[in-house]
Amino acid sequence: MNYARIAVIIVVLILFARLNWWVLPHLAIVHFAKENAPIQESGYLLAQHEHFKLKGITVIDFLERGWSGVLAAWPYLMIGSLFGVVLGFFAGDQARRILAIDVASKRAVNEAAKLIEEAHKVGNLAQCRVADACKMEKDLKYRLEFLEKVAYAQQKERSELEKMKAGLEEKARRAESTETELKKARNKIRRLEVKIGRMENDPVDDF
Repeated sequence: MNYARIAVIIVVLILFARLNWWVLPHLAIVHFAKENAPIQESGYLLAQHEHFKLKGITVIDFLERGWSGVLAAWPYLMIGSLFGVVLGFFAGDQARRILAIDVASKRAVNEAAKLIEEAHKVGNLAQCRVADACKMEKDLKYRLEFLEKVAYAQQKERSELEKMKAGLEEKARRAESTETELKKARNKIRRLEVKIGRMENDPVDDF
């Protein structure tokens, strides 16, 4: 048992003691008799006086004090209960509406918070994707620049190789031409050697 329950029990006991010994002994439930009812041989009378002069007397049908007065006050309790039920019905309906509005408001606030959180997540994801896209763009740009450099170097090397090829082809053509001329010269030398040999073999006529 915690301290709150002990405090509630103590407060209830204090209120019960005050009601039983200080409040109820001075309270009473009075039920008046009908108008013009005769005064009974014994009973209660309610007298009204003004400036020490008696103005009227009302016959009291019965009078209850203390806890018996509480039991005799059931009509007042019924009226109070009906009033409380009606008031509680309208108050409860209004409270239910307010509670429904509060619940709807809280639900809307929670849904809005969820949507905001999802929007933040989507925004963060979009930022991450944008960052990845920027990084990919930089990588592609770097690769394109590298490929352009490689292509330029290959083109330059190809041009040099084509120049070397052209030079070698020119040298080959020159070599072939030189070899052809050399063969012709050798053939001429051979023919001349043959003629010379014939001339040496043939005697020269004396005149």
